[in-house]
Amino acid sequence: MKPWLYRSSAILLSGSLLIPVPASHAKTIHASQSISSQGSPAALAAAKDVKLSKDAALAIAKRMVPGNDMELKSVSFRSADTWRSFPEWSFSWEKKVPDKDEVQVYLSVSIHANSGELTSYSHHDQNSSKLPYANRVSYENARKAAEQFLKSNNPGKAAKTTPDTYTTPTPKTPLHADSIYTFRFSRVEDGIRFPDNNVEISVNGAGKIINYSLMWNEEIQFDRPSKTISAEDAKEIMREKTPPTLSYLIPWDAQGNQRNKPVLAYTNPFSIVIDAKNGNVLDGMLAPLDGVTEPVPVSSKQLPARHTGKNLTQEEAVKLAAQLFPLAGFELRSAQYSESDYRGNRPVWDLSYEKKGSDDYDYANIAIDASTGDIYNFSKRQNKPLEKDAAASKRTAADYREKAMETIRKWSPTLAHELYWNEHSESKARLGSTEEYLLTFQRYVNGVKAATGSSAVSFDPVTGEILYYNADIGKEAYPAKLPEHLSAEEASEAWWKEAEIEPVFMLEQLTPEDQKKLRQQPAFIPSRSAKLVYRANSTVFDEPYFLDAVSGEWRSQSSGKPVVLHRIDPVDLAGHPAAKELLLMYEYDALSLEDGKLLPDKTITRGEMIEMLMISINRGRYFPLYSAERKASFSDVSSQSRYFSAVENAVDSGLLDKQSSKLNPDEAITREELADMIVRALGYKNLAQYSNMFQSDLTDIASSPKRGSIIIATTLGIIPTDKQTFRPQATVSRADAAITFSRFLEKRSEQDTQPSIAR
Repeated sequence: MKPWLYRSSAILLSGSLLIPVPASHAKTIHASQSISSQGSPAALAAAKDVKLSKDAALAIAKRMVPGNDMELKSVSFRSADTWRSFPEWSFSWEKKVPDKDEVQVYLSVSIHANSGELTSYSHHDQNSSKLPYANRVSYENARKAAEQFLKSNNPGKAAKTTPDTYTTPTPKTPLHADSIYTFRFSRVEDGIRFPDNNVEISVNGAGKIINYSLMWNEEIQFDRPSKTISAEDAKEIMREKTPPTLSYLIPWDAQGNQRNKPVLAYTNPFSIVIDAKNGNVLDGMLAPLDGVTEPVPVSSKQLPARHTGKNLTQEEAVKLAAQLFPLAGFELRSAQYSESDYRGNRPVWDLSYEKKGSDDYDYANIAIDASTGDIYNFSKRQNKPLEKDAAASKRTAADYREKAMETIRKWSPTLAHELYWNEHSESKARLGSTEEYLLTFQRYVNGVKAATGSSAVSFDPVTGEILYYNADIGKEAYPAKLPEHLSAEEASEAWWKEAEIEPVFMLEQLTPEDQKKLRQQPAFIPSRSAKLVYRANSTVFDEPYFLDAVSGEWRSQSSGKPVVLHRIDPVDLAGHPAAKELLLMYEYDALSLEDGKLLPDKTITRGEMIEMLMISINRGRYFPLYSAERKASFSDVSSQSRYFSAVENAVDSGLLDKQSSKLNPDEAITREELADMIVRALGYKNLAQYSNMFQSDLTDIASSPKRGSIIIATTLGIIPTDKQTFRPQATVSRADAAITFSRFLEKRSEQDTQPSIAR
């Protein structure tokens, strides 16, 4: 086996390890060859060829170091490579907690070894995580801090970039003080964005820059055609070539029985780009597209099962395996039967074989449906890579496709009519290479791509032997026929209302010749070019979304819940003292508009308050989805209720007790109930039970079962009083609830910054 080939070199100039760097940079450091200063002549030569010496780069980097009490811990150099096109010096400093072997402040800085530009920066201070919620910086001020940092520390790049508002959404107001804002600034050439080159900056809740990374290649050659098609022409071409297509999907966070209920959807259709020079249609890798490829079924009709009747015994399964697969010289090592396998809850035999007398560990694994005889899995290979020096295959894509289809029909006949070849089926391996050639087929139901289910066939390109086969049909249920749904034309209109055509430069892929050189010559750095194209950018949102083909609603791809892409500003909050706090709850959908109004004086319901508290406990994410198997804790909050997941999550988190059969989520919450929820959310549930320990001047809480919670909530200043009465049974307005919730967020953040009531 040939050794790994490294694409860049690095010199370690101190006894410590290479400095930690941002995640993207760390990948390249990991892939580099680290050597001592007495090591590789090539690496030493690379360091000598740059314009800045170590000391000169260090002098520049020191400007980023706060104070004089930080200790330089490591210095490293890395040469240019295909990923990071410039050489750089990297330095790291530490400041430890007095009298402790604990790092309090960590800082790393990387400097362009030729231009002296700042290329990377990372700063971590333990104290930054102790910021009170009330002192957190706003998104707008964080953005200004990022822009100022870029202008101050790399003015040249600041002048050549623009904020990326196309792919980076404005985040919701954070519910925790330690939230991080990330901003991306795209390179601009001739007034056109080149997103592949950018600057990324992260700002913490205190408004401090914690990460900066430069991704830039000055050697890029930009294709600047003298004549281009118009944006309108590009839009019409894209409209014609990429009509939305139906597909089923399952929301990512769906659990239990919800995973068995796929949603008919139109997903984002804007996967292609248009060549600005000639209007040609290109895929995301800038390869030409001849047109939309219609899915082709592996079998035009349903094929009969290989086996019917009683489920296969082990002996019968082993016999069938011997008939279908070349197992000469292999002996059965183990056989395992599952009555309800994950593959659609099917009865399955898993057979494992080992080659007798082989020096190498040769094995074969086969999974057989005991009911139909369909093959779900087959793999047979040696525990070593393919021969890299073998002659390349002369087979065509059509050869592989036909062999794969024939294999599916033979090995999994009852599945063949639901497995389709489509535009995503082609292997990523290159024809004529010595890499495995992999083909994939997708499951379709009634002509629509299913949410799950696929087949994969992998070939040895030299021998043509099948190395791996898998067929996995999901267990979710589909309707016998398609429900009434939006037409493709209606879906297209909906998506185009949310789209904007933009000209951009895109980095062209390496040529096969350059790819070959890279494999043969690790130090080779190919020339790169960027093509001018048009692409469609859909409305940026804080999570992926799709168009529900039945209801016409926009829905979250994560939760499946309806989302509002363009939030309407309430018309009744101007000048209201609780406007800021009310908008926070509205932003997280805990409060809804009625005729465009948020109605601050309307009483807040029990369900609305539970929902908002659970969102905050889950760090701004929506609560977990519960499956239909989850028995409702309250008879009036069924699995169909808007509040079901929030309520069940609240029960699991100890925010609610199941003391009665009903919750009455649509009724107004009382002040004592609100106090109890807040105290539980702060983690003081047990303390509140010892209410007799507390003294209080409030005259109307002696008989309240929530007395302990009321005293804690009022003592912390979360719920206001008139100093004499609390009014436990009084209802709470939306405005008062919003103010209480904001105070809860502030007090929660203080729990880790100063002594608090023991829990």
